[in-house]
Amino acid sequence: MNNTIPEGYRLTSCLRDQRGFSLLEVLMSLVVVFLALLGFAGYSVVAHTGMTASEKMTRAVTLAQEKLEDVRRDGVPNSLTAAWANTEPYGSIAGASHHQRTLTIQPHFPISGLHTVTVEVRWDHDAHSTTLTIYLTK
Repeated sequence: MNNTIPEGYRLTSCLRDQRGFSLLEVLMSLVVVFLALLGFAGYSVVAHTGMTASEKMTRAVTLAQEKLEDVRRDGVPNSLTAAWANTEPYGSIAGASHHQRTLTIQPHFPISGLHTVTVEVRWDHDAHSTTLTIYLTK
């Protein structure tokens, strides 16, 4: 049995052939990773802003639809002969403190016997609004 190690398998030659990463290479890779994470953070801010705006718009449309359904269920008052409006100011609507809702009823418009019911919802201190309109008969 031969106890000698062949030339290609000596420990010193194996160590000499292996190379590690230099400090500069490690720092450059960390900078690249940091820049990528910074870019993703910017996208998450834009996505959050868009989701918040969408949520407020959805809330506004829901508030308008709820009010229209109330009027449809209760009907237009018989004594109404002229345009009538009622505004619920900011902070007065349960669960929607950032919204203001205005209900307007125009009797016999655009023709006799037909009533125009409009709900306008505003939010962000009147920066945005949406309006829904229905026509009712008595």
